[in-house]
Amino acid sequence: MRTIEAVVDIGASPQRVWEVLTDFPRYPTWTTYIQELDGQAEVGNRLRVVLGPPDRKPYVVDVPVLEATPGVRLAWAAAIPGATWLPHAIYTGVHEFVLADLPDGGTRLTHREHFSGLLARLVKEGPRGGDEGFEAFNQALKRRVEA
Repeated sequence: MRTIEAVVDIGASPQRVWEVLTDFPRYPTWTTYIQELDGQAEVGNRLRVVLGPPDRKPYVVDVPVLEATPGVRLAWAAAIPGATWLPHAIYTGVHEFVLADLPDGGTRLTHREHFSGLLARLVKEGPRGGDEGFEAFNQALKRRVEA
């Protein structure tokens, strides 16, 4: 298994972070890594995600929501663009945002993606600049929530 992870502390409650995190239509106003996110944060729904750093051609995936627990966790199945037909033994991924209360009333956001299966060994950075993209997304979210 391979995991990409970025963590940031945000000076706001998990509920406030959740509100901004799941306000998908406003993403283009504050982040460039996830350029578009269409759909509803509800288990069983599908999301259309357009992502990648602004200096590269983005890719588009259509993914199912696996969990949407307000103020706690948002997760969707990760996909290789154009290869959603791959069996889970070949490739499985989960993209998640986990929110945890901090003693000062703030929130620790853990943004990660897990890759498993035979093709996971070939994943070097995850989705187009994963580590840097995750960190950039976290910082943009922090700025947006704390503004």
